[in-house]
Amino acid sequence: MKLNVLPAAIAALLATNSFANTSGEEDHTVLDPITVSADLRDISIDKIAASVSVLNELDMQDLGGTHFGDVILQLPNMSFSGQTSRVRHIQVRGMGEREDYTGSPDPSVGFAIDDIDFSGIGMVGSLFDTKQVEVLRGPQGTRFGANALAGLINIQSNEPTEYRESMIEVSAAEDALTELGLMTSGSFNEDNTNSPLYRLSLFKHDSDGAYNNAFTGKDDTNGRDELSLRGKLRFTPNSETTVDLTIIYADLDNNYDAWTLDNSFTSQADNPGEDSQETSAAAVKVQWDGNPNFQLTSITTIADHSMKYSYDADWINPSFNAGAADNTYSNYKDRQTFSQEFRLASTELSRLFNDSTDWLIGFYGSHLSEDNKSDEFYDYADFGAFTYIYNTTTNSSYDVTKLALFGQLDTHLNEKTTLSGGLRVERQFKDFDKSTRRFGNASGDGFGGGPYDYTIIDSHDPSETLVGGHITLSHQLNDQHNVYASISRGYKAAGFNTGIGSGPITFKKETALNYEIGVKSKLLNNTLKTAVSVFYTDRKDPQFTGSNYVNNEWAYFTENFDEATNYGLEAEFNWQANQNWNYFGSLGLLETDVDGTSFDQTFVISGREQPHAPNYQFNLGTQYRSASGFYSRFDITGVDSFNFDTVHESASQSYTVSNARIGYEGNKWEIYLWAKNLFDKEYATRGYFFGNNPDTFYAPASPEQYIRLGDPRQVGVTARVRF
Repeated sequence: MKLNVLPAAIAALLATNSFANTSGEEDHTVLDPITVSADLRDISIDKIAASVSVLNELDMQDLGGTHFGDVILQLPNMSFSGQTSRVRHIQVRGMGEREDYTGSPDPSVGFAIDDIDFSGIGMVGSLFDTKQVEVLRGPQGTRFGANALAGLINIQSNEPTEYRESMIEVSAAEDALTELGLMTSGSFNEDNTNSPLYRLSLFKHDSDGAYNNAFTGKDDTNGRDELSLRGKLRFTPNSETTVDLTIIYADLDNNYDAWTLDNSFTSQADNPGEDSQETSAAAVKVQWDGNPNFQLTSITTIADHSMKYSYDADWINPSFNAGAADNTYSNYKDRQTFSQEFRLASTELSRLFNDSTDWLIGFYGSHLSEDNKSDEFYDYADFGAFTYIYNTTTNSSYDVTKLALFGQLDTHLNEKTTLSGGLRVERQFKDFDKSTRRFGNASGDGFGGGPYDYTIIDSHDPSETLVGGHITLSHQLNDQHNVYASISRGYKAAGFNTGIGSGPITFKKETALNYEIGVKSKLLNNTLKTAVSVFYTDRKDPQFTGSNYVNNEWAYFTENFDEATNYGLEAEFNWQANQNWNYFGSLGLLETDVDGTSFDQTFVISGREQPHAPNYQFNLGTQYRSASGFYSRFDITGVDSFNFDTVHESASQSYTVSNARIGYEGNKWEIYLWAKNLFDKEYATRGYFFGNNPDTFYAPASPEQYIRLGDPRQVGVTARVRF
């Protein structure tokens, strides 16, 4: 592990600490308690038997996060694959998807916003007017089911308020970035305590992006144009019933032009791509406390998503080379989802076993329907020794129905010790149909002569039963320390590959058994909070993305290897040293390996580190907030090198990124000057290793490393007014 950057970062913080203490101030500010809602019962973060990170609204505003992608690397053992215009392929503890070219939509990391499942399509993760972000690491088989093998991300927006409040937020920065946020909340009738409450928010983001396209002469071919709207209503028909209605609309009309032959920010593509998503979603949550023996909760959600993902696959234009190819890819998805969940939770009057055990039972049902169309075009007509022109169009439909029963018992062995057990049994019914037509002409140097036109039709309708759960033991050592140990089982459903080419048609389910111990502490009169956990995850039949080059084309697919292990440590601290100075930090250590043989027996993996699983990640920072209104913040994030894929040895380089913020905070307003990636460090968020250079005729035998660069330095200003 390359930890040489840590001593300097720690020394810098210690130096700042020494300076901070020269003021002689002894007053301390107690840190606020945090409640995690992603658990089946709302529970204090100090008592939940899991490795959990929580960012509240002030945390996100302090670090300048307006999208989940802005905060992900500051959380231990969290990473992402920079395959799209916004973060949506997420890894937790090294587990997660890196793209979605192939395979049925069963992500490893759950992603929920206001109880609506956005797993695999987290581009809509706007953080404006958000109450808190919760990240639960490890299998969440009881809480969330199949789409949370690696962990769960739960975003909660702010609730309507009984009093009237409003806010305007504006930002401007380099790369023509502009952001506008509007929020208003209150009661329809403040004189009536039972009057419905409302909250409305709007967030608009526009930017040209860091890339310039030399061929088109435009500087926005990798730009973003995003609109997010959210409305919330709260009704209280009577004293026992609360009804919450949430409506979300998001329109992300983003461009996608992020790959170059020289790994720079200057594109040569003649067909810049698109990465867009339009989402309409709603959730109705009803909570009824009319019976003294149980609480009933009903959650109903519905969502409609329309997405397009396209790019220039050769990354160049006709003037680049006389023999340059023309290669484009487009994918269109239309997804509709519906879900219904019922929970019955005990009260103090209905505890079991001599009033020692809380209980909860529930039912979950959902249906997902997705229509998928992919178009791929190759034109090597002027490539000299051979001609190769074809179109491939794949149309598929995918339907999955999930029915699950789940339950949990929390037994209080004594005042300080709780034993918890949970179980979820899920039945999935799938229906998949695919039709692929390929037509074109290929001749010369290794190609058969003459035109061709053929269609491949495929269908599958499997069903399977999946089981997950957990057993945890938590104990309060004293007023300062809580310890826990847990065993949890997660699962990821079997599936089928949606692409064409040489690859397995289907792949098996994956299961993961996670062992974890941790301690959570409140020290120095509750001004310092720490959390440390160690874990070991044993994966059976792990699913990984694979690829090969057959018949002069690349095929992408999902396949199973025999086994994999992921183990490491997560640590976080937050110290309010005095009324002005706050120090914070996190550390993730991760070791991974995978063993198995590819489906076509072409290569064997043994003890190799998994892709997008850096051995370490850290974040260290400090901020100063004075009663006079002055504010400043500095933090540094470090990420170790990581493999890009399982099919080659190409890897990133380790890097550190620093962020700074300075401003003034008034009673109802604040303004900040900020810089992201302050020292303009270059780093990779995704990479490939293949032949894509026309000078070497795109030969697989002449591979090169290509990387997607992370965002360069950006300086901007943000102002916020509350009224």
